[in-house]
Amino acid sequence: MTILLLTLTVLLLFLVYERVVLNRLRNSIPLVVAVTGTRGKSSVVRMLASVLREAGDTVLAKTTGSQAQFVLPDGTVQDVPRRGIVSILEQKKVLRKAVEMRANCLVVEIMSIRPENHFVESQQILKPDIVLVTNVRRDHTEAMGETETEIASVLRLDLPPAASVYVPEEFRSLLDPPSPGVKSARISSVPKGCSDPLRATLKARQMTEFTENLDLVASVVRDLGVPDNIASRGIENARHDIGKFRVWTYRIGGKRIFLVNAFAANDPDSTMRIYEKARQTLAAAPGLFTGLLNLRYDRPDRTVQWIEALQEKAPSHFKNLYVVGGHSHVVRRRVKSASILPYSSPDEITNVIAESMEEDGILFGFGNIGGAGRALVEHWQRLGEEYGV
Repeated sequence: MTILLLTLTVLLLFLVYERVVLNRLRNSIPLVVAVTGTRGKSSVVRMLASVLREAGDTVLAKTTGSQAQFVLPDGTVQDVPRRGIVSILEQKKVLRKAVEMRANCLVVEIMSIRPENHFVESQQILKPDIVLVTNVRRDHTEAMGETETEIASVLRLDLPPAASVYVPEEFRSLLDPPSPGVKSARISSVPKGCSDPLRATLKARQMTEFTENLDLVASVVRDLGVPDNIASRGIENARHDIGKFRVWTYRIGGKRIFLVNAFAANDPDSTMRIYEKARQTLAAAPGLFTGLLNLRYDRPDRTVQWIEALQEKAPSHFKNLYVVGGHSHVVRRRVKSASILPYSSPDEITNVIAESMEEDGILFGFGNIGGAGRALVEHWQRLGEEYGV
């Protein structure tokens, strides 16, 4: 009994000590900005950090999505060191790193999926002053729910009552508290297109950035007193995440092929938005698109989503559709227009598809950035010339 009491006492003292240390770290950082939502978090983190850096702040940023990376105060990128199971407790180390680097601003991507982790990560570890919600879409349905309303209820856990929250106006109503008496954060609706004056000053390479992402960044930095000309320079200097929507072009056999990276979108709704963005960017008709779907063995739920979406959309969106990765045979049985490509190398996959095209065309990669997706994007970066630069 004495040993048990002693053990519990030591554990309690340790927890108190950890809380004191955590609070001291957090209170040493004047501004913490958290970015949550379904899609676009990494892009928003990188753009916002770059703008604040351009404005003279000492900024540490951390992304989690396609690549877990730090963007250091000098703008260089460093992989987040990880061993074993990834945990939200790594955010404590992020706070410590920000203090050690004497950052006066930390911009960090919320990494949680499960509801119980969202609350702990945001409201007990990071305690952000500002929260940006990029969007609310169906993804991680096994943990966050099947509907946008259910998913929004999980994202609401990322909003401390004292925080200032920015969200695109189309998703604003989803974040209202469940009952009028509940104390909630100050939520600002971000009008669509409010970044248009800033967008007009950007170079061509930034025109692939989604309006809702630019709108969020523009709204926040304006409220923080950053002029548009400085914000524009910061956005142009931002380092891209590997999963960012980008387009490259290369020639093979006299044909010009556009390579479109939509692998990191993951869910069908977000992917269709990128598809339409690619059509707009390239002024292309659907008949020019060849789809390349990359799947993961460990995400059967997403395979089901893709089958349902492609049964409806594949015939009208893609001249040809190829599948690589896990569950390819399942997709082939359910989506008659799909063809299986055995995964060999990104070079071979790209050339086999490009050579099968009768004329100039667009190879649209989507599904998942993992495995073949990442290898293909890295190959396309080496192979092609970025479109619009």
